[in-house]
Amino acid sequence: MNSEILSRPRFEGSNICTWIGFKHVMYLIEEAVLEHLRRHGMSPRELYERDGLGVEFVDSDARIATALHMDDLVRTEVEPQPAENDGDVLVFKTASYVDTVRAATATVRVRLIPATEVGTPRLVRTAADLDGRGTVDSDIDGLAAGANAIVWRWRIPYFYCHYSERLQHSGYLRLMEEVVDIFLARRGISIRDMLAGRRWIPVVPNARVRILEPAYMEETLYTVFTVEDIFKDLLYTARFDCYVPRDDDLVRTATGRITHGYAEVVDRRDWRHVPFDDKTTAALRAE
Repeated sequence: MNSEILSRPRFEGSNICTWIGFKHVMYLIEEAVLEHLRRHGMSPRELYERDGLGVEFVDSDARIATALHMDDLVRTEVEPQPAENDGDVLVFKTASYVDTVRAATATVRVRLIPATEVGTPRLVRTAADLDGRGTVDSDIDGLAAGANAIVWRWRIPYFYCHYSERLQHSGYLRLMEEVVDIFLARRGISIRDMLAGRRWIPVVPNARVRILEPAYMEETLYTVFTVEDIFKDLLYTARFDCYVPRDDDLVRTATGRITHGYAEVVDRRDWRHVPFDDKTTAALRAE
């Protein structure tokens, strides 16, 4: 049975004027799926406390058609799909509307994962990973392999985790947003510089994050952000891959993709898409 959920984007997600960033659009979709589960007898709290099962979002693929704004009342339709992997993975299609305008659609996958004892062995970390934003370079431990990429090594903090141990899906969304910020700053086109100098802001029509293996609190996480394609000076796509060191190897724990363009801020309410200029294209290509 389908559900319709009314909600508003979190105030935290309004970083430029009153527009809501992609991460908080995906948070809103996640919350709609959680509410659907509650309405159908699958309260995440009860599942964990009573049954020892954690609700784990393992895949979300969102397409954003138009900007959400602060204070928008968003109606999200959640439609269950046939389960996958012999019923192990619950699948949902969502569509989010403001009035009659469809703002975003998504496909979301959820698993119920047995709770384990708090903590996990095999943590590998260094003192450098505990300071500030960790270590960033064009390559660390050969992960970028000469690609148009950066590698960010950082320690997973507890506030990106849930169920006392695991990096959660929303934590990966935060990492995706942050590695973009780091990447743009290192290429000389930081978000603040572009906003102050040209009134340009990044816009995201599509983002996806998929969890492959668990990553645990305080493990060292390597995030690789790789620019793959630039389309007609209007959009670029980048791949997002995360690894943790275990048993003298690097295990990939998550992957994803994000598509970015740029918009020029017209006034406090409106913006318009703009093509990349030569400096921006050169920075994205590492030229």
